[in-house]
Amino acid sequence: MKKLFYLFLVLGLFACNIEPVDDTININPNLESEFKGLWSGSFSGEDNGTWTLTVQNTGIVVGSFTSKDHNEIHSFSGSVDENGDILASIVLENVTGSFAGNLNNGLGSGSYSVNSRSGDFEGRSSTDDESRIVNHWNYYSAEYEEGFWGANEANILYYDNEIYCPELYMEFREDGTFTDYFYADYSTNPNPNCPQDPMFGTFSVQDGYYEMLYELGGSQDLSESDIYITYPDDNTINYEYFDVLYTYKIDLND
Repeated sequence: MKKLFYLFLVLGLFACNIEPVDDTININPNLESEFKGLWSGSFSGEDNGTWTLTVQNTGIVVGSFTSKDHNEIHSFSGSVDENGDILASIVLENVTGSFAGNLNNGLGSGSYSVNSRSGDFEGRSSTDDESRIVNHWNYYSAEYEEGFWGANEANILYYDNEIYCPELYMEFREDGTFTDYFYADYSTNPNPNCPQDPMFGTFSVQDGYYEMLYELGGSQDLSESDIYITYPDDNTINYEYFDVLYTYKIDLND
């Protein structure tokens, strides 16, 4: 959603001669990892930001490591063994650092090193409800306060309204990245210029809310624009932003 402050995130910078982690190390392909699922948290020290990862059934890790201080989105490549020990490479265009620690009893902690910066990380596993965000969500409606558009105008605008580009959506992925495609022309005679480029960023699950860091523009900490998403049913998400209630659905016909 468009409306958030933006964090400018550089996607390709430093090349470092760091050896990548072997994704298959300590992995038993015959065992399903008890640590599987979505994990999120924050890191501090000589850098500051958020991380999100998914432990796949085999223990392989995919995820993102987002620096607020240095405006970078890194990816994870690594694994978690049967004891919960995690070892992953932090990757930009090349391997730039490491992420090592332990995931156990629903909590994660350890240390990181990236581009000669180091520090500690902490976080937790996401609940089943929080993990439901990983999906493709189609824009459905925006509900405004009564009278916002005028005394005789509807206060709910649906996805097929002429102000919107078609097929708007948000997609949250298991590697902690998301795509947000939203464009509307709120002028008196709307004629939206479609299609527009989608926006991209990373998300993390914090205590009761989702923190979303967008790739484009600005340099502000989006913790000032935390998104409190609710799930009225298995097909729907809601969140309120600037007194507008936004609704997205997996299936618009349901």
